[in-house]
Amino acid sequence: MDFRQSSVRNCGLHMCPLSNDQTIHEESFDDLLKSALELTGIGAWSCDLRTERLSWTPAVFDIFGLPRDKSVERGDAVAMYAEPSRLMLEQLRSAAIANRTSFALEARIVRPDGTNRWIRLKAGTKVENGRAVTLYGMKQDITAERQHWEQLRRLAEHDALTGLANRTHFQARFLDRSDGSEMFAPPGALALFDLDNLGEINRRWGLAAGDACLIAFARRLLAAYADRTFTARLGGGKFAMVLGNGANEPLLETRARDRFSHLGEPVFWNGVPVPLSVFVGIVFVRRFQDHEAEAVYAQADLALQTAKRKEGRSPRVMASTFNGGKHPAIGLESPAYPIPGRTKPDMLPLSPRETEALRHMSRGCTIDEIAHEMEVSRHTVRNFIRRVYQKLEVDTRVEAVQLAYQNGIL
Repeated sequence: MDFRQSSVRNCGLHMCPLSNDQTIHEESFDDLLKSALELTGIGAWSCDLRTERLSWTPAVFDIFGLPRDKSVERGDAVAMYAEPSRLMLEQLRSAAIANRTSFALEARIVRPDGTNRWIRLKAGTKVENGRAVTLYGMKQDITAERQHWEQLRRLAEHDALTGLANRTHFQARFLDRSDGSEMFAPPGALALFDLDNLGEINRRWGLAAGDACLIAFARRLLAAYADRTFTARLGGGKFAMVLGNGANEPLLETRARDRFSHLGEPVFWNGVPVPLSVFVGIVFVRRFQDHEAEAVYAQADLALQTAKRKEGRSPRVMASTFNGGKHPAIGLESPAYPIPGRTKPDMLPLSPRETEALRHMSRGCTIDEIAHEMEVSRHTVRNFIRRVYQKLEVDTRVEAVQLAYQNGIL
């Protein structure tokens, strides 16, 4: 039913008819509708495709930060769109005109005063004699909405205590990257860090002291490489840092130790120096393909475990190089470096397929390579690995392979 013809108004819980002298005339209704739309940041627009002449309601001028009393050329309006948004707009616009259809777009614009705004644009086509002659629709300022969702996204992807990316974000940005991914440039190095005495700090000085040490450690990580990095807290006292190609260094442990030397300095808590026990495993990447991210991570994890067996003051650093392709089998070092107290004669038995997945893991195969060899999906492989970790009661690939060798599973 047309609002203008219904002559009703909302009175609390009831719909009450308007008297004759209260009837909303068409002119006043249009003014009311225009005012309501402007209140929500929505404006109407049209473009005559024969002349490219624009027609805007006042709200659209306000969205673009332009004076209402001046006409706007389409070229000038389009120039205010940020480059990616402008390219998408022109592509969708051309397709809508050619096919006489509609489209929608969320775009970023830059106002004349330099401020950035996000708008939602919806467009339809008016057709005469089989040809599109007019584009028309609405534009809405959704900057506040975008900021709200960006804040929620950031909360979902970042660790609340340190402000670094969380493990889920690291998984998506690095481990789950696919061939040709544009989410992250090829890494120059991957470093894994373990604040090994976090539990002791929590027990001796309290959880607040432990939190203070985690925050200070996160800041030190960010200071180690000021740019070209992606840093994440993986959980507890474990952190990861992906360095860009420009940060690739020669394979010199002394260089890596110098870079991270400040990580092991005590953190002062209520005037008391709290010592930090820090281990670092870093892999410098010479050649890399996206599907090798798991292999790089496994090698960095192995370097971290090796650093824990070294002697010396904190931080203890172990560095290696990843040359692409298969890296040496992780399990080869297991007999020489057994994990104390980890032999488990009563552990849950692995299924044949879980054992097969573990065998591929010991050879340094990536998730994609295991999926190909076992003729299953990546998701199925991850389920195999998750069950292996649960049954062996371990958290990493290195631990799983080492424990499997010690117990005769491999």
